[in-house]
Amino acid sequence: MNLLLVNAISAILSLVSIGIVVVALRRAAEMIRLGRSMAEQIAASSANLERALAALQAEHDELRDENRKLDARLEESAKARRDIARSVDLMERIRTELQGDIRALRATVAARDTAAAAALEQPLAATASAQAPNQAKPSKLPVFVRRSVASASVTNNVNAYS
Repeated sequence: MNLLLVNAISAILSLVSIGIVVVALRRAAEMIRLGRSMAEQIAASSANLERALAALQAEHDELRDENRKLDARLEESAKARRDIARSVDLMERIRTELQGDIRALRATVAARDTAAAAALEQPLAATASAQAPNQAKPSKLPVFVRRSVASASVTNNVNAYS
């Protein structure tokens, strides 16, 4: 009977150990399934990250190209702005020079007119003084203007005969 009891206990312990092995195998299979699903999720996430990285790199390249284009445009507009500023300065200088030339031309024309008027007045003054020696006509122009007019008329006469 002892042997029968030892066999029964041994069989029960074998059944318990087989049950433990079965439970452990089920858990191992579940862990393997979870591991596979995690590996698939990781692979999908990795693929999505690679696609996102490729999209970001493409956008980065586009932005870099646009940045280069904008830099070139900025340099071009700065160059145009400098050219415009230089042209405006040149035009201002030319305008001031022309104004000076026009003023000088006006002064020359005015001096010629006054010289011509003075030249016309001198024969008239000579005839008037011959007619009325007691009456002296005072000149309307100041002395320094009469001097410049007289020198201008001499210069104009010299230039005319040269």
